[in-house]
Amino acid sequence: MKIFLGKEREIGIISLIAIIICSNCLLFYIQNITADDLKKTIFEQQKELQIQDTSEIARHISSDINLVMSMLYGLTNSHYIQSGELGGDKTTKLLDDAYNKHNLTIDSLFILDENDIMVNTISARPSEFFLGQDFSFRDWVKQTKSNFEPVFSNGDFERQQILREFISYPILGRDTGEYLGMIVTSIPTIPFFAHYGNVQDISSKFLVVFDKDGLMLANGASETLVGQNFFNNYTQDFINHNKILNNVTQNLLDGQSGFAVYDYGRGERLTTQYPAYINNQSTFFIQVVTPTSEIYSRIDNALSEQRAGIVSLSIVASIIAISILVILLRRWNVILRREVKRRTQELEDSYNEMKLYVVELLKDHYRGNK
Repeated sequence: MKIFLGKEREIGIISLIAIIICSNCLLFYIQNITADDLKKTIFEQQKELQIQDTSEIARHISSDINLVMSMLYGLTNSHYIQSGELGGDKTTKLLDDAYNKHNLTIDSLFILDENDIMVNTISARPSEFFLGQDFSFRDWVKQTKSNFEPVFSNGDFERQQILREFISYPILGRDTGEYLGMIVTSIPTIPFFAHYGNVQDISSKFLVVFDKDGLMLANGASETLVGQNFFNNYTQDFINHNKILNNVTQNLLDGQSGFAVYDYGRGERLTTQYPAYINNQSTFFIQVVTPTSEIYSRIDNALSEQRAGIVSLSIVASIIAISILVILLRRWNVILRREVKRRTQELEDSYNEMKLYVVELLKDHYRGNK
């Protein structure tokens, strides 16, 4: 007799499907919950680490720029410069020595006299700045002469279309306070900030650096953004006027550290931020941006192994379900065969009784006829 008969066959198939579906749903539910928990944990870890990294980058930038500021201060107070020998050979030697110590940060060092004329220069590109050049039209020159304080230029493009941050330091007579001129250095922004992180590849973690007015000095999202103000139309079109990014960037320019998660059409990103302080004033503003796909890619292997384990468990559960079903059906078949046997016996007994009854009837009929 076949195992799968009648209601037993129907019940068996339904039971098999129900068991497999329930077990698989449970397993995949557990997998999804585990994957979500793992992603949240990895994200939180990355966020905390990235906040720390951003703070460290800001401190390193502050330290390196403050070293340059100390160098400028030392030059303005050197004997030859204080004596008014701004264009002398001995002053040139001072500039050369200072430049060689800081040439990983700066790419030029020059002196302007009281009339804003270049009288001495050391540069990685000698043809770019030349003796006798007039700098009086530069805003940062005007501010330096007006305030007698160091000034950051907030980014200028020169002939090679290299964005530079110029730092000017006034030369004041120690005894008289007389304005003698200024010492100026320039920092090429992209090479400088590239020391601290990626500023060229949007597909991986990258840096964005602003000045106090929101001008972008470096931006790994696109080199075309360098020199653009964050709030102008070009940049806003690039980020699709994303409110979250706008708000967090405005907070940064207000001196606030923090983080945000957003997507302006080029994939979800985690941004952490921190201001860099120069002479105790927030001067540069740093964002570290990481595609969340890069964060989650770190757990892909773990999730793949987990999925393989879930599939294996699903197969095992299905095999167990089928085995249980076969056992049950075999049990039901034994019961069915017993019932058939009992019914057959009852039919045989009834038949024999009926046969005896008919025989008796025939005998009685035969006796009556006699």
